[in-house]
Amino acid sequence: MTHLEGTTMQTDRYGQTVSTADPDAAAAYFEAVDQYLALDGSAADGFARAVELDPGLAVAHLGLGLSLASAGRDTEARDAFTAAVRLRREGADRLDPREAHQIDLVTAPPAHLAAFAEHLDRHPGDLLVLGFAAGLLSTRRIAAGTGREGVLDLAARSSAVFPDDWALAGICSLELEEAWQFAAAETAAELSLRDRPDNRAACHGYVHVLHETGRIAQAESFLEGWFDTRHPRSPLQTHLRWHHALVALERDDAELGLHRYHAAIDPQVSSQRTTLVDSAAVLWRLRIDGHGDLPWSPVAELARTQVHGPRSGLFDVHAALALAVADHATLHTLRAAWRAETTRPNRDVIVAVLDGVAAHGEGRFDAAAQHIGGVLAAVSLVGGSRLQQDIVVDTLCDALARSGDPGRAADILEDRKRRRRSQRDERWIAELRRQAAAAQR
Repeated sequence: MTHLEGTTMQTDRYGQTVSTADPDAAAAYFEAVDQYLALDGSAADGFARAVELDPGLAVAHLGLGLSLASAGRDTEARDAFTAAVRLRREGADRLDPREAHQIDLVTAPPAHLAAFAEHLDRHPGDLLVLGFAAGLLSTRRIAAGTGREGVLDLAARSSAVFPDDWALAGICSLELEEAWQFAAAETAAELSLRDRPDNRAACHGYVHVLHETGRIAQAESFLEGWFDTRHPRSPLQTHLRWHHALVALERDDAELGLHRYHAAIDPQVSSQRTTLVDSAAVLWRLRIDGHGDLPWSPVAELARTQVHGPRSGLFDVHAALALAVADHATLHTLRAAWRAETTRPNRDVIVAVLDGVAAHGEGRFDAAAQHIGGVLAAVSLVGGSRLQQDIVVDTLCDALARSGDPGRAADILEDRKRRRRSQRDERWIAELRRQAAAAQR
């Protein structure tokens, strides 16, 4: 233990001090941090326990806010963040400088990565900050020109000190996959799962690798085993079920995909942060594949709540998919909100995609193809993973096919095929080539 201004400090497994004299509060906090890094829904309970044992432990309030926010419990999260900021202001003499700066970075995120890099240079074991920065980059809530590769740059500081840490490997697994480093991503995920078998972050990275490398049967087997043996309480659970549904659609089994949707993704049964994105993405893929009479109403209702929330490119694009089917008036409101944005680095891309989705929903496929085609090269600015961004590419290809240019749609999918072997794309390309050949006769 060390001391700061007369306060006894506890030390975590990274050698970082935490300002509490209560060893039970510290133990609850440390375990909650690990649960949070493993994307375990129990983290909120652990942080709440630490707060109960030591109400003055500011970083426990911060962790509680983060875990509640990841579960979509925004009002409670704001209360927890407010408490952390108040304690940071009123108890500055108690806090370790690392804790104070951690609270500042999370509650008032800077627009650039430099502050995160400086913090991790000094405190490479502060994986809460690294994970938070990864979320900012994933959702494009950071300065223009900074892609997800920025996470790996930040993580290098921690990797140099903690090369075999399961939590760090779990964070890096998805980022390595998104950086096209599939072998390294798989190794990181396997290392993490070996040391922490319930780490949902590593599970997520591993499943992405399997998707991107075309190992759909292996993805099916892994996910089936995961759902059979792992506790389902996680902010990532609905998203992992989305991956499970995508496996069914890859195999051209719409019935199974819909079954998996209704069981775990439908907003009527799921209330996770990712429910809107995951549910809209499944139904829109089914719509593009020619399936009708889909259960859009609950998704559209959820999308309406997004219109009045904070702007997020990824979430708003998926809200638009549901609204394009069920509520054109609200979609118009959403498009206007993005046109009024003045500081978002991805504003122009999101506006073009929203306009394209709206045109697609109205049957104006030429216009849809023109809007989305103009920003295809910048689709990464939508945010999220490549698999999530693929819904924009799918919409463009469907619009091209419906507006009389199946050949170009097939070419775009052929280009994606160089990245990822997809059974669904193979079937689609073959159909588009048949359409193009028929049009030439």
